[in-house]
Amino acid sequence: MKLTSIKKQITAWIPKYAIVPILLMVAVNFLVYAGTRPITNKMLHYDISGQLDYCLPFLPVFVIPYILAYLQWIIGYVMVARYDRGYCYRVIFGEILSKLLIAVIFLLFPTTMLREEVFGQDLFSKMVIFLYKIDAPTNLFPSIHCLESYICMKTALEMKNISRKYQLSMCLMSILVFMSTVFIKQHVILDFVGAVIVAETGRMLSELYYSYKENQVPYEKKGNII
Repeated sequence: MKLTSIKKQITAWIPKYAIVPILLMVAVNFLVYAGTRPITNKMLHYDISGQLDYCLPFLPVFVIPYILAYLQWIIGYVMVARYDRGYCYRVIFGEILSKLLIAVIFLLFPTTMLREEVFGQDLFSKMVIFLYKIDAPTNLFPSIHCLESYICMKTALEMKNISRKYQLSMCLMSILVFMSTVFIKQHVILDFVGAVIVAETGRMLSELYYSYKENQVPYEKKGNII
């Protein structure tokens, strides 16, 4: 397949103006999640599990929405990219700022948790065992999984002229993802709370930045602010 053909297929789904911001967002995600681990590997890690976390059951079937979250994020950000240039920039810049805040938290307050011992031989249990093997119980607070799904839900509710079915499906999927993180013992409740706070903080800072930029630029040029 020729390179030009690949480009046409990509731009058929993602507008050209959104490609670089999305790639930058993905790069920052990998740098924050994987790049901080070698630094904090030998540091003291804190377990912020609460009493309620210990009371919650281990439900391996929730590994399905946990994995499907990656598909949700792709759909969610493609929808944001296609919606509007200015809105796309605001959301992605806010997401990147959130990730940078998370990097600071990972470095200053590394967390861990005691994971469930999984003995089941069913498919869902085996999937959880595999997940445990490839994903160490570190870099937990705030939960990046919850942060991304929260942003997908928030943007689905914000965007106008979006089908009700899409909004409801995004909300339902996000709720299932939130539940999955605690039911398969990948995170604790405070990890979800932290994710929401950081997501809102990043978005607020993004809105403040773009509001400031708009006040500095003549009206006729505002549509092209980056």
